[in-house]
Amino acid sequence: MKRIIVDDNFLSSYDKNYIIDKINELKDLNLEILFKSDFSYTSKLREFISFVCDSLWVDSILKFKIILVVDELNNNAIEYWSLSWEFNKLRIIVNFNENDFKLNIEVEDTWKGNKHKTSYEMLQLWERKLLEWFYNHSIRWRWLFLIVKNIVNRLYFKDTEMWWLIVWIEKNINYKKIDKK
Repeated sequence: MKRIIVDDNFLSSYDKNYIIDKINELKDLNLEILFKSDFSYTSKLREFISFVCDSLWVDSILKFKIILVVDELNNNAIEYWSLSWEFNKLRIIVNFNENDFKLNIEVEDTWKGNKHKTSYEMLQLWERKLLEWFYNHSIRWRWLFLIVKNIVNRLYFKDTEMWWLIVWIEKNINYKKIDKK
């Protein structure tokens, strides 16, 4: 797994070439991005997801939807589940098949924020929201679940050995490489 740290030199030309080479060769991609639990890094993460989607030839409408989902996952990790001086993780995993690829994106927090939840609590909340979907618009969690439900194929919650929460989305995308000469 290639590890990239979000700092002032985030996404160097070396990192870009590494990603593009893997994608052009249709080799699976596994990246881990470490970012400070601070909202000032979210624009850099959006730019990164945009770059990856462009490199994968994802159409613009789906690209913006994926950016929205990742932005919501990152924002929730920053706002609810981690402290400002800690680092969260964003993992991007791309697995190529013959006609499509699977895009998995994980956001892992540190579970030290004042509103942290376990994977079991998140799953219960998800199931409850599906039952009462639009009846109570004042509940903030509705937005994450609404966005995820309408855009991705699957949503997972997992605890690490240290009880940190991982929120994982999966999207299957039809692969249509465009010659960009």
